Amino acid sequence: MKLRGARAILFDIDDTLFPTTEFAQRARKSAVRAMVKAGLNAAGAQAYSTLRGIVRNKSSNYQYHLDDLCVRFNHKRDPKIIAAGIAAYHVAKAGIRPFPRVRKALLALRKRGYGIYAASEGKALKQWDKLYRLGLHNVLQGAFISEELGCDKGKAFYVKIARILHMPAASVLMVGDREGKDIIPAKEAGMKTARVCKKGAKSEADAKIADLSGLLKLLR
Repeated sequence: MKLRGARAILFDIDDTLFPTTEFAQRARKSAVRAMVKAGLNAAGAQAYSTLRGIVRNKSSNYQYHLDDLCVRFNHKRDPKIIAAGIAAYHVAKAGIRPFPRVRKALLALRKRGYGIYAASEGKALKQWDKLYRLGLHNVLQGAFISEELGCDKGKAFYVKIARILHMPAASVLMVGDREGKDIIPAKEAGMKTARVCKKGAKSEADAKIADLSGLLKLLR
């Protein structure tokens, strides 16, 4: 009942439309293995742990994770080693897929007349690259990305989206997995919210769902 009245639906990308955490772990491990094979002076487990620390400290949008990793162990930037890691990472990247039932759910929502959009934090090029690789670029009707809106994913981000859509915030539903980025600020902006989470998780969202098929049931 709390979701009734929504006309547009926003979807976070990472860990909402596809398993970002699982993919990133797999791709980074693949990159590290290739770099070790190419001459990185470290054991695989040690290098992977160090890479995770670099990502934590520099953020996932930093472009030189593998360069820093190479310098950390080989004390110089070795193009051959870095290129091996980049190539392996992109091979893994080519294999990303949406969560099961995501595409079907999105198409069903469009058929019902909802406007459906991505709402993501990060670099625009990087987020659109994900949508193209996921095959969702032509299913969603657009994307709102923090870099282009000029603000992080807080209350102002969602207020701007409602203005761009020419809708009252109460007519917009935000769906995401993160309480602090997707749910709380969207509620502060006046939007309806649904959190993708495990059963029993605490949330201030108006609804909790295990996956997007759950959203279809709630919006009947």
